[in-house]
Amino acid sequence: MLTYIDVHFIYTLPVVAVLALITWPFISRFELFKIGFVCTMAFVYTTPWDNYIIFNNAWMYKPKNILAVIGYVPVEEYMFFVIQTLMTSLWALILTRWSPACFNFNFNKTSYTLIRWIPILVLAMTTIQGYNIAVPGKNTFYLGCIMWWSCPVIMFLWYGAGNYFVKKSTSSAIAVIVPTLYLCWVDRIALKDDVWHINEKTSLNIFVVDDLPFEECLFFLITNMIIVLGSMAFDKSYGLADTYTFEFSLCSSSSWNYYSQQMQQFVRAECDMSPSPVSDIRQCLNVLKRASKSFNVASLVFPAGIRLHLIILYAFCRVTDDMIDSEPKVGVKKQKLKLIETFIDELFADRSSDYDVKTSITPRKPEVNWEQYRLDLTDEELSCFRAISRISFYLPRKPFYELLDGYRWDVDGKTVQNETDLLLYSSYVAGSVGTLCVYVMVYKSGTQINDDKRHDFVIEKAQQMGQVLQIVNISRDIVTDSETLGRCYVPSEYMDDVAADVNTLCSDRDPWTLGSDKLKSYATRMIRLANRYQLESLEGIRYLPYEVRGPVLVATDIYRGVACAVEASPTYPRRASLGKWDKIFVGVNSLYFKSLKYFFQSDHCKHC
Repeated sequence: MLTYIDVHFIYTLPVVAVLALITWPFISRFELFKIGFVCTMAFVYTTPWDNYIIFNNAWMYKPKNILAVIGYVPVEEYMFFVIQTLMTSLWALILTRWSPACFNFNFNKTSYTLIRWIPILVLAMTTIQGYNIAVPGKNTFYLGCIMWWSCPVIMFLWYGAGNYFVKKSTSSAIAVIVPTLYLCWVDRIALKDDVWHINEKTSLNIFVVDDLPFEECLFFLITNMIIVLGSMAFDKSYGLADTYTFEFSLCSSSSWNYYSQQMQQFVRAECDMSPSPVSDIRQCLNVLKRASKSFNVASLVFPAGIRLHLIILYAFCRVTDDMIDSEPKVGVKKQKLKLIETFIDELFADRSSDYDVKTSITPRKPEVNWEQYRLDLTDEELSCFRAISRISFYLPRKPFYELLDGYRWDVDGKTVQNETDLLLYSSYVAGSVGTLCVYVMVYKSGTQINDDKRHDFVIEKAQQMGQVLQIVNISRDIVTDSETLGRCYVPSEYMDDVAADVNTLCSDRDPWTLGSDKLKSYATRMIRLANRYQLESLEGIRYLPYEVRGPVLVATDIYRGVACAVEASPTYPRRASLGKWDKIFVGVNSLYFKSLKYFFQSDHCKHC
C-alpha cells in the first residue's frame, strides 16, 4: 500500500532532483534567494490554512499512511509545501530565463492599467464570495477556502508582476500548466490508493476525471500560479534594476535599503518609466546577433543581469570598432576616433585613477553632451553609447583607453611585426574587454574579490583570455580582414617575403593568391601561440563568482571550437565556424561537466 512518504520518494522528489540537475548551472545567488524566499512564504502562508482545512475535516489521512502529525497536518504535507514550490520554481526557471526581462515590460499606460486593475477587481470579489461560501460542513467549504485563501496573494503579486506575467504569456502558461497536470496525476494516484481522502460533505463532488475532485485541480492550478507569479515578481524587480541603473542604484546586499529598493521595483509601474533604455538595449542585442553568433549563444547561459550588461558592453565595443573599420578615409577615421575618445573622457571625467569605480555611492549620471553625438552617430551607435553610459559608473576607465589604443593602431595602419606585437594588439582590443567583463560579473553578482593580489591575478587571466580569443579570431579572419578591410594581422616574422605578402593582403586584397597552404600555415602558427596561453588563462575562472564560472568556460570553449575547426580543415576555410548543434554540444559539455573542476578545486591561489 502506498504511503504519503512513498508519494514523495516515488513521484515528487525524483522530479525535483532531475530539475535541479538540469538547472544547477543557472542557479545564481539571486535565483537561490528568490526560490528560498518563495519557498519560505509558501510554507508560512499555507501552514495555518492547511491546519484549518484539516481541522474542519475537508481532508482526511489514515494514521498508517503518514509518519507523524504536527498540529493537524502530517509531516509529509509540510514537506509538500516546499517540494511543490521547488518543483514549479525550477521548471519556471527553465522556461523563463532566456529573454532579457526588460523586453517584457509594458510601456502602454492604458493596457498596463487595465491588465493590472481588472483582474484585481475580479479577485477581490472572488475573495468575498469565497469567504461567504466557506461554511464548515457545507459542500462549498473546500472551494470557498481555496478562494479566500489564494486570491489576496494573487492580488498582491498581480499588482507588481501581472503585466510581466501577461507579456510572457506563453512561457508563463507552460510554467503553470505542466506541473499542475503532473501533480493532478499524482494526486489521483494517491486518492485512488487512499493515501488521503477528500471529504464528500465539504466538496462539490464534481470530478474532472475519475477520483479527481474539481477542487483538487483548482488547488494545484492556483498554487502553481502563485509560485510562478512570485518568481516573476522577482524577475521583474531585478529587470528594472538591471535596466534603470540610476533610478535603482543599489548593488545587491543584505541591507534594509536594498530590500526597500527591491520593494520599490516591485510596485513600480514600468509604464511610468522611459522606454528609451529598453530601446537602446534592443539595439545592443541586434548588434550582438548580427556581429557574433558565437557570443550570442554563449551569452544565453549567463545570469540575467550579467548577460544584459555584457550585451551592452559587447555592443559598444563592436559599434566603435565598426565606426573605425567601415570608414575608408583615414582623415574621417581619425575624426571618429577623436569622437569616441571625447565620449570616454566625458564618461570618466570624475574618476581619480585608472581603476576608480563608483559603486559605494549613488551613481552620478555622466555629463555627456548628447547633442554633438546625435549629429555624428547613427541611431544604432547612439543607442550603444547611451546604454554603456548607464553602466559606466562601476566600470574602470583604463580598459576603455586601451581599447582606443587598439583602434589607433588600426587608424595608423601599424603592422604586426612579431608575436609580441600580436599579443600587444590583442591585449588592447580584447584583453581590455576581458577586464571589463570581470567587473560586470563581479558587480552584477553582488560579490567582491577582496584580496588585491587575487583581484590582480583574475584581471591578468581575463586579459590573457581576451588575447587568446582575439588571436583565434585573427587566425580565422585572415581572408575576411584582407578582402573587406585591406588589413593584415599576421606577424611579419611568419612571412618569407614580407613586402609581397603584405602587399597582396593589404593593397591587392587578394589573399587567395598566397595559396591555401600558406594561409593555413599562418593561421596554425597563430593558433599555436594562442594554445600556449589558453589553459593558463583559464586558471582565473575559479576565483570568479560561482554563477559565471560555467558560462565563462562555455564562451571560451565555443571560441576555441573555431580554432579547432581551422586546424582540422585540410585547407584554409574562408571563415571557420561551429554549427548550431556543435555549439550546443560544446555548451552542454562545458556547462555541465568541464566546469565542475572549477567548483571542486581548492580555492587557494598559489600565484597570490
